[in-house]
Amino acid sequence: ADADAAAKEAAKAPEFTFTDTQRAEVTEKVATLTKPVTVTFATASSELSKRAQQVIDTELVPVLDAMGSAYFSVEGNTDATGARAANVALSRQRAQAVVDYLVKQWEFPAERFVVRGNGPDKARCNERSPSTEGVDLEGCRAMNRRTDVAVYSR
Repeated sequence: ADADAAAKEAAKAPEFTFTDTQRAEVTEKVATLTKPVTVTFATASSELSKRAQQVIDTELVPVLDAMGSAYFSVEGNTDATGARAANVALSRQRAQAVVDYLVKQWEFPAERFVVRGNGPDKARCNERSPSTEGVDLEGCRAMNRRTDVAVYSR
């Protein structure tokens, strides 16, 4: 490559580029993979704790690295406690906090991510009947306070 200027310049180019237009097109399709990632937050907070950062580092970053050309949807979810509108906003802030961390700490391109806030709408556990999941009400609510990541292949 040192002897060939064109090859040297081509080697500098990133392997994949990410655009808003392509992200919009790709994320309209069915996800290739969905990975539930349990990132916990303090009540009414969207600030990532050190434990939450550790979960992202160990459970999510390897998937993002392995799927180098993919786009990702990061979806925040909440339990049903409180007003729905506030939960939707909070769930979006939490998903955005995960993306912000990935962009700032791990230098992933922001264009790879779509941020969504589901509030309590995509519950994993029915809070009206938590025993069906073998947990008490607080355990059920904890199951619903999570972040899901969907992978969209090109």
